[in-house]
Amino acid sequence: MIKVYLDWNVMSGMRNGQFDSFEKIIVNKEKFRLVYSTSHIGDISQSVKTHSQEEQEMIRTDLDYIRKLTDNLCLYNDSKHINIQRVDPGKLLDDRIEQLPLFDDLSLESIAKIFEEDPTANRLMTPIFKILESMPLDSILKEAFENPQSAEMMEKMFPGLKENMTMGGFFKSFGQTIKNLNDTEDYKDLRNMVQKIGINSGHFNPDKDPFKLIDDTYKKLGVDSSQVFNSFNDSKNAPEWFNKLTNEYIKLDMHGFKQDKVKVSQVEKNTFGNTTEDAFHTSFASLCEFYITNDTRDYEKAKAVYNEFGISTKVLKPHEFIEYYNRFLMDVTIVDHFKRVIEVMKRKEMFQEQKFTDGRLFGSVCFTYEYFFNYFNKIMIPANPEINEALFILSKENPSEEAYLIAFEEIEGLVKLLVDSLGIDENGKSFLEVEEFIDEGVWIGRRWDTNLGLITLVRSNSWFQLYLFMNKEEDEKTISKV
Repeated sequence: MIKVYLDWNVMSGMRNGQFDSFEKIIVNKEKFRLVYSTSHIGDISQSVKTHSQEEQEMIRTDLDYIRKLTDNLCLYNDSKHINIQRVDPGKLLDDRIEQLPLFDDLSLESIAKIFEEDPTANRLMTPIFKILESMPLDSILKEAFENPQSAEMMEKMFPGLKENMTMGGFFKSFGQTIKNLNDTEDYKDLRNMVQKIGINSGHFNPDKDPFKLIDDTYKKLGVDSSQVFNSFNDSKNAPEWFNKLTNEYIKLDMHGFKQDKVKVSQVEKNTFGNTTEDAFHTSFASLCEFYITNDTRDYEKAKAVYNEFGISTKVLKPHEFIEYYNRFLMDVTIVDHFKRVIEVMKRKEMFQEQKFTDGRLFGSVCFTYEYFFNYFNKIMIPANPEINEALFILSKENPSEEAYLIAFEEIEGLVKLLVDSLGIDENGKSFLEVEEFIDEGVWIGRRWDTNLGLITLVRSNSWFQLYLFMNKEEDEKTISKV
């Protein structure tokens, strides 16, 4: 099955009756596996304000729609890895709401209260907090507040810190900064100050690489931009690659590339929190084949980030996905898929040499727009039978080299498609069962001896592949018929 990540603006639009043609295609659970993430919950949590009956009904409708689309299949961050698992979105929203008060006050006094209910931890941590609270900060910070060129930015970024230059003052100030960025228009002011280095929305155009433009601007000032922003990648709250994508997305917005609207009023609230969730959506979506968004700013920033890091996730708007589907994804039966494979094999110009790590020629390879059998997007043709007797090998190119994630449901759908057409295999195996993956890396696979030839579905070095073995005569007959 093809993993697809829908931005919340697309999900909510579908729920409200928009994108009808797109919805008819994407809800096909035989072909597409839709997922949601904790960032969808972050989007919904912004609707929690008055706890009125009307508000709760709207939120319940949102959660039910996520359940309907995704069958609760969720991407979430456990600080070390991004995982995929069935989790009810209602539980995640309850957890998010319960945690919100923790971020209202990040002072050392507030953090210390967390340990008060545990006498042992309280005895251990209380003296540490007292030391931290009075510990003076580096003199560089004091100088930054006194420097006319940086004073305005420092007071905006760290409100109240100038009056209490201690570690306790820093924690309290930092907590207020986060709150202001997420609840007010302070991010707009911060962004304007950053853009005073000499770059803003007017400097970008389609012919320029936005990341190079930002880097070149800093170089003119004698500053290495990677040193300025890479420090944010050191957070232990998420995998390094996830932090990297998220921070580069925010870097684009902060310097004016397709910058988000920042406005807080009685009828709308668009703050740094919205930009952060969009950055998270982009990072989560890099684990999927498609990222569908109807937000033009998000669309452009996501494409720029993926291009910068060589991520092949396709960023499309709903109408673009319909066009893509009509060109490359309409195959239904396995006969349709086999015919399309042979059709692509005839287009020699699409293939390139593929070699073993020792330099020996293996054959040729083609990365396709199609997803054969709703999974494979890579055709490998061995150079000769001495290397491999298969007519072709289908495999999958992962969207990102940084992370590798396959949902059980993807392979379950692939096996079901084959079993529905070919029946039980030679070993008496039918539909996929969870128990088959108890031993990590070991899988019996599937094997069918058909009129077309021997079809095998295997797992090799964690990669799932499909082989077709057939004699030369059958090979030529098959190709000539297409």
